[in-house]
Amino acid sequence: KGGGEGGGEGGGAFAEALHRAVSDAARACAREMAALRALLGIQVLLLPSAAGPFLRALLRAVLLLLGHRYPKVRKAAADALYVHFLTYGDPLEGGEAAEGRGGEGGEGVGVGG
Repeated sequence: KGGGEGGGEGGGAFAEALHRAVSDAARACAREMAALRALLGIQVLLLPSAAGPFLRALLRAVLLLLGHRYPKVRKAAADALYVHFLTYGDPLEGGEAAEGRGGEGGEGVGVGG
């Protein structure tokens, strides 16, 4: 049912369904710190296996939490992204998303290494 087909395009049907469920849950519990941090963790864990539009959707969701009104959520998002970038590097580096921005936008996002 398209599960294998979606795997090459950005993480598969399960990962995309999980992301949709996490996004819906995040909207429903916008004031619950523990829930938001858990949902953030799930989204960051999906990043290494994501590609294309799915990767951009995941990054957008995590980056939006950097501007959340609660400082604890902002800090958790920053910490999670920092550890992700240290571990996996810049997900946009050399990819289609970096090319879409002229190829220069990816350098400022990641951690130099």
